[in-house]
Amino acid sequence: MLKSIASFVHRRGPVFWFRKTIPVDLIDRLGSSDIRRSLRTCNMRVARQRAWILVLLVEEAFAILRDAGLKPGARDALNVVLGRVMDDFDRDGRAWAERAKYRMLLDSLSTGNEDSALSCDSAAASGDQDLKTALAQQLVVGCQKPVGVIPPKPAVSSDVTRTTPAAPALIVPTPQNLAQAVVDAMRLGTLHPEAKKPLTAHIEGHVADLRKKRRSAKYLAEVGTKLRVFVSTIGDKPVHEYKKEDMLRYRDLIDQMPLDAIKHLKTDDPVKAIALNAKRATPLPPISDTTVNAKYLSTIRGIFDYLVRKGYLESNPVANVQSEQEVDEEDLLDVEVRLPFTPEIEHAILLETSRKPKTSADYWWPRFNCRQGLRLHEFTQLCVSDFRELYGRLCVDLLHFDFDGDENHALRRSQLQLKSNAARRIFPLAQELLDDGLLELIARRRREDGPNARLFPNETPDQYGNSSSALSKRANRLVRGITSDRRIVAYSARHTFAKRCDDAGIPLAVRNMFMGHEPSQGSEDKAQGKARGRHVSARYGSPLPTVEELAWFDKIEFK
Repeated sequence: MLKSIASFVHRRGPVFWFRKTIPVDLIDRLGSSDIRRSLRTCNMRVARQRAWILVLLVEEAFAILRDAGLKPGARDALNVVLGRVMDDFDRDGRAWAERAKYRMLLDSLSTGNEDSALSCDSAAASGDQDLKTALAQQLVVGCQKPVGVIPPKPAVSSDVTRTTPAAPALIVPTPQNLAQAVVDAMRLGTLHPEAKKPLTAHIEGHVADLRKKRRSAKYLAEVGTKLRVFVSTIGDKPVHEYKKEDMLRYRDLIDQMPLDAIKHLKTDDPVKAIALNAKRATPLPPISDTTVNAKYLSTIRGIFDYLVRKGYLESNPVANVQSEQEVDEEDLLDVEVRLPFTPEIEHAILLETSRKPKTSADYWWPRFNCRQGLRLHEFTQLCVSDFRELYGRLCVDLLHFDFDGDENHALRRSQLQLKSNAARRIFPLAQELLDDGLLELIARRRREDGPNARLFPNETPDQYGNSSSALSKRANRLVRGITSDRRIVAYSARHTFAKRCDDAGIPLAVRNMFMGHEPSQGSEDKAQGKARGRHVSARYGSPLPTVEELAWFDKIEFK
C-alpha cells in the first residue's frame, strides 16, 4: 500500500519537489536510488495533487520498465515521462498525456533497435507535433554535426535578404545515435521554462535577491561587473546550456588575467587583457588565486546557486571549480598577502600622523586600528554613541545590544554598515587611546552635534555608501611613502592588532570576537590551542561577551 502522499512531497526553498524511492531491483539500471522532480508550485495543496498523479505514473512506469527488459536509456525515458506530465499541468491542467505517449518513449529506448525509429515516428505523428519536430531536428542535424565545427553562415544577397540554406544531407542514423537523439530531445522537453532563458534574463532577479539580503550597493555593482565579464567571454546562452567545461575554460582565462588590467591595459575583458599583456616589454603578473575565487568565480557560482534554489536548474555547473594557479613560494611577491607593521614602520606612521589635526580621521586611524583591530570602514562610521561601559569598563560598541533600555540602539544598529553579522561586536577600549585624548574628542563631538554625532563627519560616503574610500587612499599613500613593500598597506594596522593578540596568547575564538571574524575563521593547531586555554564562552542566547573574555584584552601589549 502506498504511503501517505505527504511523504512524497518536500520543500526546496519556496518550491515543492516530488521524491520517491526506486525499488532495489531497478536501482542499477536507473542509476539512482530515488526519483526527484520539481512540482513547479509553491502551494502545498497543488503540490500534493500533482504528487499523487506522479506516484501512480511512476508505479506503472516501474512495471513497464521491468517488462521492457531494462535496456540503456530507461532512466532518461522515465525522466521525460515525468517532465511531460509537469508540462501538461503547466499548460492546461490535464492530469497527463495519453499513456501511449510515455509507453512509446519507454519502449523506444528499452528495445534500442531500428524499429524504435518507426515507433517514435508513428507516435509523434499521432498527436505530439512538438516531440516530432524535436526528434527530427536531433536525428537529421544533431547526430551528424561534427563536434566543435562551427556551421557556415547562410549567404546574404545584395538586397540584404537571407537566402535559404541548403538542407543537410539525410543520413540514416545508427541505433546508438538514434537512441541518443531521442534522449537529447527528451531532456530538452523536460526543462523548466525559465532554464531556456538566457543568463542575462535572470540577473535582475538575482540582484533583487541579493538586495533582500542587505548586500551593499558596492557589492551589487561588483556583481554586475563580473557577470558582464563572464557573459562577454563565454556568451549569453540559455542557462541550461552552460556546462562545467564552460566554467573551466572561463577559470583558465581568469587565472591568466593581468593584475590591474583596467588601470594599465584599459580593459577588463580577459581575452583582450591577456593579449595586450603579452605584448608588454614587462608583462604584468596575474591576479592571485584568492581574487580569482573570491571575486570572479564566486560571483558566477552565486547566480547559478540562485537558479538552483529557484528550481530552474538541478545542479550548479560552477560547483567545485577553483583557481589552479601554481604558486612558487620562493619567488612569490603576492600583493594579496598583507603583513603587519614592523615597530619601525608603525612608529614612523604615528610620527607622520601626529602632525594632523587631533579631530581628524588622519590622526586617529593608525592609533585606533593598531590597538583595536577595526576595519577602516568601521573606523570612519564611529559615532559618540559607539562607546559605552560593559562590566564597568569602557568598550567600543558595534553590537548595540539593548541591555540598558536605550531605544537609540535599534536605530544605530540599522545605521551601521558592517561586513557580516560577526562584525557586530562589543570589546574593550585600549587605555592608550584614552591617554591620547579620545574622551576629549568624544565630548567635543557630543557638544557640537548631539548624542549620535559622528566622530569624523568629514569622511563622507562615496557613491556606494562607503565612508572610508577617501581615507583609505590617503592612508595608503602615507604608508607607501614610508615603505615600498606592497604587502604592507593601511589595512596592515588590523594585522598588527591580530599579531599582538597572538603574541599575548589570546585564544583564537576570543581574538576573532575582538576583530569581528567568523567564529571558525583562522587556524590553530591542538598544541597551540591547549597552551592558550579553552574558550570560556558558551553563549547560546546572549551575544554579549563574558567578563573572562574581556579580561583577555588586558594581556595585549601596545609598545
